[in-house]
Amino acid sequence: MRWWRSRQSVPWLLAALTAATAILLLLIPPERTLGGVIRVIFVHGALVQVGLVAFAGAGIAGALYLIRRQESAATWMMAWQQCALLIWIVYALASMWSTYLAWGQWIAWDEPRVRASAYVLVFALACWLVGRWVGSTSFASLVNIATAVVAWTLVKGATIFRHPFDPIGASGSDTYRLIFALLLLVFMAAAILMARWLRPFAGSSNGRLLPCRGSPTRKAA
Repeated sequence: MRWWRSRQSVPWLLAALTAATAILLLLIPPERTLGGVIRVIFVHGALVQVGLVAFAGAGIAGALYLIRRQESAATWMMAWQQCALLIWIVYALASMWSTYLAWGQWIAWDEPRVRASAYVLVFALACWLVGRWVGSTSFASLVNIATAVVAWTLVKGATIFRHPFDPIGASGSDTYRLIFALLLLVFMAAAILMARWLRPFAGSSNGRLLPCRGSPTRKAA
């Protein structure tokens, strides 16, 4: 097995991606109105996109498990579920920070996009807890599909009052668009590495899959 494909390489690769993130953020020129705060906005914007992709990954893996009943799909589903939750929590913290720096308040509850993000976090966390309590991989697959649908529907369907629509894409700056695209790639690579790292432990605390109803617990693939 190649070194970069082994689990032992994950911490080193994550460290390299962290360094790449720092370099990209330093390369972002200050914005005329926000100044250096634009760097936090970039992180905030990249995290929400990668978080949505992670929720979608968990939902797709859940659908594949329901169709094919493969253990590999189940382990990837639960790894992506945990990865998406972690990313969304970090996104929520980054959102609070960027909101405070840009608008002077930690939580802009009057902004529909902010409320939608909070609802996604509560719904996803509740689904994860209920799924663990039920203890069924089939049920976990269904709630992951539901979480993906809810996350994309709420966030993409939320109206905007103060939050600008696609501020980086509409900025007219090729530099901003290029750096944001690179930042998205770095964050997506980090999410994939995180999911790969979590996969052997995704089933439960002892590394086993959540058992299907009426079937014995099986070791993770």
